[in-house]
Amino acid sequence: MKSKSQGFTLLELIVVVVILGVLAVTAAPRFLGVQRDAHEALAQGAFAAFQNSIDMYHSQWLVDGEPAFDQVVNYGQGDVYPSSAGFPFAVGDAPVSAGVGLSGNDCVELWNALMTTDLTIRAHGSSVFPSEENIVGWYTADPSCYYYYTSGFSFGEDIPRLNYFPLTGEVTITADSPSS
Repeated sequence: MKSKSQGFTLLELIVVVVILGVLAVTAAPRFLGVQRDAHEALAQGAFAAFQNSIDMYHSQWLVDGEPAFDQVVNYGQGDVYPSSAGFPFAVGDAPVSAGVGLSGNDCVELWNALMTTDLTIRAHGSSVFPSEENIVGWYTADPSCYYYYTSGFSFGEDIPRLNYFPLTGEVTITADSPSS
């Protein structure tokens, strides 16, 4: 009786390796993009929640009888003061006058007062990157606040950005590359 060895031939093994290689090359980019998609979805969710909190604050301002800029509206954590149009503007101390003066930390404090989230935030300071926090916020002279979602992104990439204009309540969401 002849004994026939069982197993794969070298040719069969090479064919299997080639098939697995082709599958890896076609499938890997799809799976590598999943993490980026998750970060973009998280940024969209966080920014939508911030916009909703602004709308809720404005609604509470209307319910409270449209209090003046130096009176607290009963919404958010801590003392949140409205702009003259009833949108969240300042946290902590009452503003000196309606709609005047934002600083970098004001925008961070505003985010923290309106949001209940596990996302961490810091003031922009000298640069957006590197950042161990999820959100980097600061202000502009118009006055407005901007917030970058930095998790999963690196310098030179377009990253999600929310701009908030407290005098009008306008919110815009874009993606751009921060200059620093």
